[in-house]
Amino acid sequence: MEIPVRPRRDASQDGDPMTPMIDVVFLLLVFFICASVGGTADHLLPAELNGTTESSQAERPAEQAADWEHPAIQIRMEPGPTGPKILLDNQLLPDSEALTERLTLLAAADAESKIILNIQDEIQVQQFIHVYDLCQSLKFQNISFAVAARDEPK
Repeated sequence: MEIPVRPRRDASQDGDPMTPMIDVVFLLLVFFICASVGGTADHLLPAELNGTTESSQAERPAEQAADWEHPAIQIRMEPGPTGPKILLDNQLLPDSEALTERLTLLAAADAESKIILNIQDEIQVQQFIHVYDLCQSLKFQNISFAVAARDEPK
């Protein structure tokens, strides 16, 4: 019995099957680049507004001064006889709920105010983290830590 012989293929037909796909992608790339070049001229045309529309006659809100600086708010925690003393801008607060209320009002008014946390070394870490988490939950943008300056060795 004789084994059937397969017809031999030409080497030219054994090309990469990805070649037609690469050609199509290249042609699409060229098409989209050429199509998008003409669209930029529309944005460059001058437009003259004569101010007769209703929206142009409406009163414009007063612009804020460009040199506005957000105030810095200092929260200081010091050890006290019954627990930590909490001072907000050197004003003693009765407890942490009062601090929460004040910071909530401040965050509603200006969340970009700078918060400076000045925590004494004797304060427990959990109490300090509670205040820090409170500031973050109220979405204050700028929270900093105050550190005491050390005397440099001579």
